[in-house]
Amino acid sequence: MNKSKFAALIVGAGIVLAGCGGFVYTTVGGTVTGLGTGDVLVLRNEANYTQTLTADGTFSFNVASNGAYSISVLTQPNSVNCTVVNGTGKMSSDSAVKNIAVTCVPNVPVGGAVSGMADNSSMVLLNNALSTTTVTANGSFQFASYGVSGQPFAVTVGIPPASQYCTVANGTGTVNNANPAASLTALVSCVPAVPVQFTVNGLTAGTVLTMVNTVDGFADKFAVSAPGNYQFNWSWLSGKPFNITVDTQATGQTCKVTGGTGFVDASNPAASRNAVVDCAKT
Repeated sequence: MNKSKFAALIVGAGIVLAGCGGFVYTTVGGTVTGLGTGDVLVLRNEANYTQTLTADGTFSFNVASNGAYSISVLTQPNSVNCTVVNGTGKMSSDSAVKNIAVTCVPNVPVGGAVSGMADNSSMVLLNNALSTTTVTANGSFQFASYGVSGQPFAVTVGIPPASQYCTVANGTGTVNNANPAASLTALVSCVPAVPVQFTVNGLTAGTVLTMVNTVDGFADKFAVSAPGNYQFNWSWLSGKPFNITVDTQATGQTCKVTGGTGFVDASNPAASRNAVVDCAKT
């Protein structure tokens, strides 16, 4: 075979391989804007390859010259929210794609202030029942996870301080990066309250029994794994009805409640700690 024929075969083979995809690669990428100090953004392509960016600038992924691509955000920074424009398409040549725009805009802190919480106590607050923060003193608080502008926020009490009842005012609204102060207005107020307690007898150590106290439709669940005296997470104001029942029985046992209903009374706190749970093997 002469050299010219051999060269022609090599070129032809290269064309076939390129047409099959996976052998001729180019790049697809673009520019990231809006990242701030300390921000970490992770982008992902259709093949689950990732790139981590900590500052504004360009990025690119390899892609077959006739392949489809899809660039998305895998991990958002905390203080900004990033969106992708022109992130999907299909290559039609071996020319690089450079028009993907990743734009990041500021997120907004959510928080407020706590008052009335007893010394040496703690409280768990929730935002949209997803983000949590633990507060250990009166004063301002802020969730570590910021809110995305345009999205709702809802601050609620997850677990109040022991023997206190806490309410939230101004705890709902819409996050707005044009008015960040609007999502820092939640006011959590705590006052003394009466705990609801119960005693468990006969529970096999290591098994799990879940009790529930239902007050005005609110279910306060508490799991125990040994006999003893226990207190539900929530304490209540005078006049509130309580109803203690078994939520989930311990494996291999049947537990029954006596004295589990009544009304909370600040002048007679013992009235809400008379519940007894007796467990026996089935």
